Amino acid sequence: MTIVVGAGLAGLTCAKVLAEAGRTFVLLEATSRPGGRVVSDRTPDGFVLDRGFQVLLDSYPAARRHLDFAALGGGRFRTGALFVGRGVPRALENPLRRPTSACAALRGDVLSWPDQWRLLCLAARSLLPPGARDVSADEMLHARGFSAEFFRLFARPFFGGVMLDPSLQVSGNLLMGYLRRFVTGAAILPGEGIGALGRQLADLLPEGGVRYGAPVESLSMREGRVVGVRLRGGENLEGDSVVLAVDEPAMCRLLEKDTPREALGTAVHYFASSRSFYEGAWLCLPPRDEASPILHAAQVTNAARSLAPAGWHLWSVTVLPGHTLARDTEKISAEVAGWFGAEVCGLRHLAFVEVPYAVPRQEAGSYVRHRGDVPPGFIVAGDAVCGASIDAVMASGEEAAKKVISTRAAN
Repeated sequence: MTIVVGAGLAGLTCAKVLAEAGRTFVLLEATSRPGGRVVSDRTPDGFVLDRGFQVLLDSYPAARRHLDFAALGGGRFRTGALFVGRGVPRALENPLRRPTSACAALRGDVLSWPDQWRLLCLAARSLLPPGARDVSADEMLHARGFSAEFFRLFARPFFGGVMLDPSLQVSGNLLMGYLRRFVTGAAILPGEGIGALGRQLADLLPEGGVRYGAPVESLSMREGRVVGVRLRGGENLEGDSVVLAVDEPAMCRLLEKDTPREALGTAVHYFASSRSFYEGAWLCLPPRDEASPILHAAQVTNAARSLAPAGWHLWSVTVLPGHTLARDTEKISAEVAGWFGAEVCGLRHLAFVEVPYAVPRQEAGSYVRHRGDVPPGFIVAGDAVCGASIDAVMASGEEAAKKVISTRAAN
């Protein structure tokens, strides 16, 4: 039997591949539901709130192998952004995906023509293999000659929002990987929130394959080999192999070695509105201003109407969790309403969702943490050993299952 620890997307994908191969397994999850950090909550009045602004890109190959995109429902964002906070909102769409948008881009009233050309070249470069030398995203973009306005209007609110680091000190190769997926695909919001991904994967597993409320306290070793786990309540489980698909702090604790990388967090305010502030499924990008806590925002019901009850619209406003005004709902709602010349009273605050540990910091040259020194019988999956995107963690779970299957076949 294989023991999989953690029912996040990596552990669920691993369990799915094992089940499809006819392998016996048990998936242990400390909480009461699947998905790990990719979960959603429904309010009593029918709003679906994700744990942070998260989207699924339809260009993710591992996700396409394991998820039924059509069954997720919802809708897609436009392949561009709505630039707000400088007068009349202006939309700019990717001309590689929608050639008819080229005329709007040529006006140059959002991003300058030189910056648009540099961005087009960067998008084309993202389709090629990554360079051997990895530098920070900030250094990479400066080296390509992007202007200070480009950083303020696009790079820090968009790329910084995607990677949860507006300073752009994360890996440049990682940024290029994300850009490749955005260039070749569209961002999806499932109709029941991002948590639908974990629920769909869990529903594909055999009955009894997942044990919820089963936190793992320690690994069981025998003659230098991992042979099972000990649960917090004292129960011991033995298996031929153990797949650890948990976050990096939990991994370091269970392995009793190393220090986890610094965490990057995120925070989101949710607002309800009885009227629509704008048309089209756009991500709103305000100019990056240190005085403002807002990174980006979206009226998410423009992409997935089912995220709010009939007659209502749902806003997701991502803020910098460490900002002094991050919890100031009046300031934030006034800023969002001001983009559209709307009344502040049109936004009703629903919730503030803070996620202190969203992803590990993924710096240049080290955004993938290798784990070649683990004991026999033990495999690590998840963003402790790969990039932190939905697709990367699902691919790591798939690869972990294949290792289990190939090892057993060899024996």
